[in-house]
Amino acid sequence: MDERITTKRTNSGPSDSQLLAMYERMLLIRRMEERLRDDNAAGKLPGALHLYIGQEACAVGVCAHLDESDWITGTHRGHGHFLAKGGAPKAMMAEIWAKRTGICKGMGGSMHVTDLTKGILGANGIVGGGLAIATGAAFAAKLDGKGRVAVCFFGDGASNQGVFMETMNVASVWRLPVVFMCENNQFSEFTPSKEITAGEIADRARAFMPAPWWTATM
Repeated sequence: MDERITTKRTNSGPSDSQLLAMYERMLLIRRMEERLRDDNAAGKLPGALHLYIGQEACAVGVCAHLDESDWITGTHRGHGHFLAKGGAPKAMMAEIWAKRTGICKGMGGSMHVTDLTKGILGANGIVGGGLAIATGAAFAAKLDGKGRVAVCFFGDGASNQGVFMETMNVASVWRLPVVFMCENNQFSEFTPSKEITAGEIADRARAFMPAPWWTATM
């Protein structure tokens, strides 16, 4: 994003130009995913493909608040996170096509798009795989004292992994600058979440998040 959304307590909201930039970024993600969808359906792409269609606002809304030096980790649907954080579209496409000009020289593929120069620690083919990585990055950010933060995008399926509770615990105990962003699309891969997830995912934060923060949002 060329412009950042203010996060001041005045709650004035983004400017018209910022809203337009966010819309353009969401549209970029949607159009690229549609192209990948069509190429994959035609049997042109090597390897697996998991699309981010329908979740564009999640990544764009969060990343609009971040600086380039802040960290993010993504999921197996990582194209949207990559583009929202400022990753190069051509380099991402080349990576998915397994070309040497790809962001990871064509060796990572769809589920491992990464660009450390943009603070993009990578998509991840492991369910919940980004949780501990983002927490580790937040620990490093706290140690270097430069005001950076880490954001972990994860799906509702990842909330049932043990590492989800472990990382929320250590992040709370050590007061780490990490944001856990759950993209709940109601499905864990192919399984409806209501069949495998008890209660509300957000309620699980009650045991770990500091009380002043939690009571302020009730």
